[in-house]
Amino acid sequence: MASLDDVVTVQKNGVVGVNALVQALVDFKAVYESFVGTAAIAGVSSNSLVVSEAGRLVTVSVITGASGGTIHDAASVAAATTDNAIYAIPATAGAYAVNFPFTNGLVIKPAATSVVSVSYSTE
Repeated sequence: MASLDDVVTVQKNGVVGVNALVQALVDFKAVYESFVGTAAIAGVSSNSLVVSEAGRLVTVSVITGASGGTIHDAASVAAATTDNAIYAIPATAGAYAVNFPFTNGLVIKPAATSVVSVSYSTE
């Protein structure tokens, strides 16, 4: 028959194991959210600052397409230049997985008749 000390040790080991599992799930959730997006902006049809902090561009959905639009790693619309373009918006409607990090911010500059939506996460 197990002693009381053995029972308490088993209980303690169970608590330690559950705590480690919970921490692993918390860590996984943070990583998972950065890859699936935690925020979105819909229906962008003009030059727009989406966010001015680091993060990850997850998906681009082209609602109405026209060639020439770009997405930039920039902290303002004025700072968005060809040098910091990170994604060329497709001219064909559809959803596109991007999964690309940005450090300064996210600026969308759609073509004149384009409408796009994006999902992203911030760090």
